[in-house]
Amino acid sequence: MDIRALTSFVAVAEHLSFARAAERLNTVQSAVSQRIKLLEQEVGAQLLDRSRHHVRLTEAGRLFLVEVRRTLSQAREAVRVARGAASGQLGRLNLGFVDNALWSILPATLRSFDEAYSSVALGLQQLDRMAQIQSLEDGSIDVGIIPTPHPGRGLASKVLVEAPLVAALPKSHLLAKHKSLALEQLADQPFVLFPLTMQTRMLEIIVSSCSKAGFVPKTGQEASQLHTLLALVNANRGITMVPSWVAASAYPTEVVYRRITTPMEPYGLVLAWCEDSSNHTIASFRRVAEETIQNSPFA
Repeated sequence: MDIRALTSFVAVAEHLSFARAAERLNTVQSAVSQRIKLLEQEVGAQLLDRSRHHVRLTEAGRLFLVEVRRTLSQAREAVRVARGAASGQLGRLNLGFVDNALWSILPATLRSFDEAYSSVALGLQQLDRMAQIQSLEDGSIDVGIIPTPHPGRGLASKVLVEAPLVAALPKSHLLAKHKSLALEQLADQPFVLFPLTMQTRMLEIIVSSCSKAGFVPKTGQEASQLHTLLALVNANRGITMVPSWVAASAYPTEVVYRRITTPMEPYGLVLAWCEDSSNHTIASFRRVAEETIQNSPFA
């Protein structure tokens, strides 16, 4: 059913005049008459009672007008939604992230994104690096915040933040009196670390760096969440190493952070996405994330 015909019918019904309807639609009267005639044939009912002196709605036309107005309203809404989705202003974005992103760029990015794109529904999933890569590939998430290196495998990515790891110790620890530490000074200390089964980038850097320094870290406790590791440090169950941006947090209160003087590979977070995705909210989120990091202390 032609939208132009429906629009013409509404104009005639509201003005009860083909001439005034044609003027409103910026067309000629004969075009309006032809559209109404074809519409009545398609509907199979007379919608307008017309003579030389008047135009009136038939009962069928009166009821039809109610539904046509609803149809045109839905059509306008459909256009609005499609345009909003195409511009990244509407839709849904599923975001994956590793837990330490909550200590750096993610909170500020989410606040800014909600302010700028309040009509985009945002789904959040905490996932490790490999789970995010798999979810990006199968479409379960649209964007991931994952540790470096760049994921490859057909995914695009951009570094958001990169920093060295620092030692996290209980405030009462003997080594806490030093402003900086060499890795060798940690050789005899019990560590609280992520389990090997998690295959986290942070653990990979810690184990590799300690190995280059001539020792294997002694694992006293394990935990799968960063805040749990720090809580264990806070409880004097050992030491650990975390990205330097974690040191900006006031939690836990009895944990101190010390710079490592031994050269180590930095730990970074990248924003990853599928380049061939048709979800335009990805570009919106990327812009917000990049603007946020530029104005953050982590830049």
